[in-house]
Amino acid sequence: GAGSVVGKLGVAAFNPMLFALIREVTAGLLLLVAALYKDGAMRPARHDFVLFLGCGFFIFLNQSAFIVGDKLAGAIMASAWQPTQPIFTLLISLFLGWEAPTLLKCLGILISFGGAAFMVTYDTDMASGSSAQQFIMGNALFAANCLGTSLYVITSKVALRRGYPATSVTAWSYLLGAVMMAGTAVAISSNCEGLHFVCPEQDHVHLTCGDKRTSCKAWHVPRSAILPLVYWILGNSCLAYWLMTWANSHARAGYVLAYCALQPLTSMLLSAIIIAASESSTSLEEPGLNALGAVGVVAGLLLTLRDAQAHAADNHAQTDTRRDPLMLQNEPSCGS
Repeated sequence: GAGSVVGKLGVAAFNPMLFALIREVTAGLLLLVAALYKDGAMRPARHDFVLFLGCGFFIFLNQSAFIVGDKLAGAIMASAWQPTQPIFTLLISLFLGWEAPTLLKCLGILISFGGAAFMVTYDTDMASGSSAQQFIMGNALFAANCLGTSLYVITSKVALRRGYPATSVTAWSYLLGAVMMAGTAVAISSNCEGLHFVCPEQDHVHLTCGDKRTSCKAWHVPRSAILPLVYWILGNSCLAYWLMTWANSHARAGYVLAYCALQPLTSMLLSAIIIAASESSTSLEEPGLNALGAVGVVAGLLLTLRDAQAHAADNHAQTDTRRDPLMLQNEPSCGS
């Protein structure tokens, strides 16, 4: 939740793709150093390269979609979407056969997606021009962000089962994602149409790129973004992703992201505090009624967690490895 608010402050006058590029490259290198120290010179085996490429792509999708969506639609909506991550993960787990469909699971999924639909559609004037278009596009990016996180949990689960340590999985996934981010950031930032999309015109910022009005410079790093960058690199990248991957090695994939239910409340409270304490205008917005859709998302998530608790005893002695269609071999296949 705090990451959404800090990220919004960080990209207020900052190219979000450049922000994401600096974040991924720096975090990837730091994680690689940690992996070398902890796990030694471990690299993915050749036949697992596609798997790690998938992990990297889903990190790239998650982070690029989030930071651009945060700039377009705001921190409140960014956090309001996050509780859909365990729902997406649970849906994928159901599809793969890792989870069994039950009444509570299905009901929880329906309620969660109903809440998400309310967040996106309530009190949005579809004919109000560019601001409404930015809002809708921002929400579409948040959906991609949450789906990307869920798919990372699924693919990293497979890598962990093949014997790779959590730190190495996180580091190699981040580095591959950073390569993808570099290509995308250069392509978008070198094109005025692309820059206009990720940095649309704002009332308090008047910049141009060719014949397009923008709210940021392509390759400029404002001093106000330094602390948000440090927070995101160390907190939201290195620590958060390592913990998520580590938890994924010990918990069922469908429930690794359950903590996301707290993010909307954290973001709304922090935004309200900053707005109230600030003597000047900020890029943050006060929570609107559409953020109440997060209540439905959280309610649906609680139903699915209740279902998991009810079936914990039955599933304790079982593993889903033999039902995993992605598990091509049972023995670890780590490269050295």
